[in-house]
Amino acid sequence: MGKWIALIFITLLVMIVFRMKRPVDEKLVSPSNLTMFFHPVQGEGDLFIGGILLIYFSSRLFLSLFQTLRDIF
Repeated sequence: MGKWIALIFITLLVMIVFRMKRPVDEKLVSPSNLTMFFHPVQGEGDLFIGGILLIYFSSRLFLSLFQTLRDIF
């Protein structure tokens, strides 16, 4: 269970650091929807990918927690 907690915090840290390193975009033309959702530099893809990882790691953490509680009781 500790590895899932660590993976959650590492993913959050990577998302924050990657977001801070992004250059400020001066373009007024918005990219396509696919670029916005999946491209980590031109769009918000880093948040999409990071969000998917956080949901997965959190679900594994809760699954592990509930299995531990079920084994105790």
